[in-house]
Amino acid sequence: MGSSVQYISNAGITVGVLPEIGGTIVFVSKDGSSNLIKSNPDLWDIKKKPFVNENTDFVPYCGHTVWLGPQKEWWIHQSLNEERRRAAADWPPDPYLYIAEYTVVQKNDTAIHLKGPHSPISGVSIEKEIAINPDGSVFVQATVQNTGNKPCSWDIWHNTRFDGMCKMSVAASANNIRVVPVISEQSTEMPYEINEGTFSYCPQKPSKEFSERSSKTFIYPKSPQISIETGQFTFQIWFDLHTKEQIHPEQGLVEIYNHTEHGEGNDLLEIEYHSPYTTLAVGEQMQSWEVWHITKKD
Repeated sequence: MGSSVQYISNAGITVGVLPEIGGTIVFVSKDGSSNLIKSNPDLWDIKKKPFVNENTDFVPYCGHTVWLGPQKEWWIHQSLNEERRRAAADWPPDPYLYIAEYTVVQKNDTAIHLKGPHSPISGVSIEKEIAINPDGSVFVQATVQNTGNKPCSWDIWHNTRFDGMCKMSVAASANNIRVVPVISEQSTEMPYEINEGTFSYCPQKPSKEFSERSSKTFIYPKSPQISIETGQFTFQIWFDLHTKEQIHPEQGLVEIYNHTEHGEGNDLLEIEYHSPYTTLAVGEQMQSWEVWHITKKD
């Protein structure tokens, strides 16, 4: 197998990163557990990686990645793929950011620093710093720099994937929660509940009349923390709590996507956090971070 996952470890936590595939975090383990996040090991072989250009289609590596927001502007600022620009395509994400090769700037036993290439699609490059602290918490930071020749405006979009049957919760009042079900002949909505100020999906397989369930929820949380139950562990994601006005109106500070199908392997839970929408002058940078705390359930 042509996998080149690079591992860091500390305090019982192991994190695996694929530099050649967007610096994606593809593995997280505590005390020798199986992988706590959802990724596709069959795609870790870099020999299977597609050539990266403006026509590259999406490949479901999953794991933790960094995109830019707002999604509706992913392809409108470039002229390399006219079809996607004219359509204001909201899919796929910029391949130069999530799938191109990142250079390892520095690495030791507990931390890794990676730098991605300039994207002619988005006009930026991304650096990632991932470190496991002495207490076992995982620090994940993304730095976005305007490496183009004109100002650009984006937010930083962290996206961590889990199995779609994992339960999650985030504290938020009902008026700060917007659920958008994916309804079609094939798809029905994902059940959810708001109980004592906490939003949770109630993941279920679709009924026999449908092939899938999917919903997306946009949330402004009460506190900057999301909990996910994965295996025998609770995986908490912490982040900065920004004001509503700092977040692009098309996005949410927190976004949760939950998808299930009848078969195995395609169920998906996406835990997403957006930084403030920011205009960057040429050469200017912005940063955003998450801290992950992983504990064994009682």
